[in-house]
Amino acid sequence: MTRLALEVGGVINEGTIFPVRMKGRTHGYPYHIPYRAILPKPNECSNLLVPVALSCTHVAISSIRVEPTWMIIGQSAGIAAALAAKKDVAVQKLQYSQLRERLLVQKQVLDLPLLSDLPPTAKRNAAVDPATLAGIVLDDAAAEQKGAWKRSINFKPFIGTGYVHDNNTNKGMMSLIFKTNVPRAGRYDIRLAYSPHESRASNLPMTISVGGKDQLISINQQLALDADSDFRTFASVDLKMECGMTLTISNKGTDGFVVIETVQILENTKAR
Repeated sequence: MTRLALEVGGVINEGTIFPVRMKGRTHGYPYHIPYRAILPKPNECSNLLVPVALSCTHVAISSIRVEPTWMIIGQSAGIAAALAAKKDVAVQKLQYSQLRERLLVQKQVLDLPLLSDLPPTAKRNAAVDPATLAGIVLDDAAAEQKGAWKRSINFKPFIGTGYVHDNNTNKGMMSLIFKTNVPRAGRYDIRLAYSPHESRASNLPMTISVGGKDQLISINQQLALDADSDFRTFASVDLKMECGMTLTISNKGTDGFVVIETVQILENTKAR
């Protein structure tokens, strides 16, 4: 088991034999071990299954190395070997759909639980589906990008498929431009998702352009996110119905790593 320091206080386990347990059960939630992990490459060794000396990282082995896991992998390897012999094919040529059918008969759990079914403690390292978020959600992947942004999934949780950062280099040469319209007139909170840390920029510039007028906001990415939220609210603007808005974020003059994940534009119902 590897202990990793969190960006803002505390630690997490990366690979652990002490899982988040299912409600009413003495064991944790299922995780995938692919069939190919117990198969040598065909050109190196054909017709061999290795349920113990499987291919995995040192982090994965800390979760795998418990007796029930070895037992279920061994059972799966035996079923695969029997099926391959029956169909007279090498184990590398065995169709997984046929193996899956037999494993389901043995009541193996082969599908991961839905994110919505997991408790909060199990969700903390999972990706957040943008479709589950309220308001207008603008992921970094939808922005117009200028410069050599680096893509990453190192810090979790993240929204969508990951986030981008400037690697604390090429200052003034990178920007992200988000464009959107609002469905109705009102006051809207502008929120940003990022991973706060003391190495982040404390002076990230964002320009909010509405109706030909620009408003410059400075964002401190060293500050924690809003309580019980994946975002931090940093500005509120009044917008007209079908009003176009452009948000421009750049790394010009920033004093640390710039991390951009997702922008959320949320109507402030208290301001009605």
